[in-house]
Amino acid sequence: MKITMEEQVKQLVDALHEAQQEADKWRTGAEIYEAQATELQETMQLMAEEIDQLRKENEQLHQVAKQQGQSTLLTPTQQPEIAKQELARHKIIEDALVNKIQQLEYDLANR
Repeated sequence: MKITMEEQVKQLVDALHEAQQEADKWRTGAEIYEAQATELQETMQLMAEEIDQLRKENEQLHQVAKQQGQSTLLTPTQQPEIAKQELARHKIIEDALVNKIQQLEYDLANR
């Protein structure tokens, strides 16, 4: 069974169209991941700012308590460490997402 030149061209055009659709899907996925990574980074920044603000407020409360001679305020011991660990975990996830996006973009460019 011999394929005519016209049929070969049609097959190649169809294959190209399918490849373009697949590339568009990957590009869309990469854009979604990138948006999620950006959103995660912004959220982590807000969390860090909130933690810093709470730390400052806590220090002020301790100063006031010392001045008033009160010693009943509790000092958080693990909370800052947990927050740092959580931020580190989010940073690892963000880095992984960015690396995946870069790999997808590289794969798309080489298709």
